[in-house]
Amino acid sequence: AGVSFCSSSSVLRTASSSQCTSSSSNSRSSRGCLFFRSSSSLSSSQSVVERDGSRRIGRGKKFVAFASSSSNDDNKTSESLQSSSVFLLGLMGTGKTTVGKKLADALGYGYFDTDQLIEQICKQKVHEIFEEDGEEGFRETESAILAEVASYKRVVVSTGGGIVTVRNNWMHLHNGVTVCLQGDHRTLARRVHKDGVGARPLLKECLSEEDEEAQITKIEEKIQSLWRDRGKMYAECDIAVSVNGEEDEAYGASVETIVERICKSIDKRLREDGKQEKLRKGPEVGDIEVKDLKTGERIDKID
Repeated sequence: AGVSFCSSSSVLRTASSSQCTSSSSNSRSSRGCLFFRSSSSLSSSQSVVERDGSRRIGRGKKFVAFASSSSNDDNKTSESLQSSSVFLLGLMGTGKTTVGKKLADALGYGYFDTDQLIEQICKQKVHEIFEEDGEEGFRETESAILAEVASYKRVVVSTGGGIVTVRNNWMHLHNGVTVCLQGDHRTLARRVHKDGVGARPLLKECLSEEDEEAQITKIEEKIQSLWRDRGKMYAECDIAVSVNGEEDEAYGASVETIVERICKSIDKRLREDGKQEKLRKGPEVGDIEVKDLKTGERIDKID
């Protein structure tokens, strides 16, 4: 149902053992705890994980962010992932946050949202950070947050729409499976308008329109512009999943339907990668037997 595959590389990428700790063998990771430390400003990119499990930020305040967890350990997709994390990417309006929470529950994974973490740590809304530090300052903070959460296994991470614009971020995104949520731009515009435009720093100009349909059209034009700029970057994701619904579903498919599409897409892609891995392997001793057509005896050496 609207599913396509974007990358020919293997989906399963495992970070080095020094970076990732399996949630099944580490209580801090399984609870989804995240710790940051910054010795200067709250938007500093020098955040690191404390070895003793503690951290300090900006004004010396201690902060801990907990990811959600689920007991659904028997989920087939979760087993197929082999503890790899899942990163949700896509334009505004694709529902990365809402879908991410449901997907985490379905997989029995922890959950992080990079925008929410930024707001918790900086004690500011995203649009306020944009206003004070500009987009470049916000992206620096976003990259620091991503570097932290990417070191965890068995988590679903919902990211900001522009996270793909920083090339170095892909180094961290490739620690797991990247899923791009896509949809008809008009549908996305309706969803964004329904959620509210005021908190989105890239949609300031849309507030000048008083008529609802005029606002939606303005939002759609911005989404189309963003897609032109970022489409090739989103194409680097391992999997693309549509959020479109039936003709009578103006706001797209239900969250449950989208989560089901993601799980099916991941399963399919992992099966394909398994076949590719077998094809890449060279033949081993015993894989091929040569027999005499007359006697049926095995021939060990061909002259």
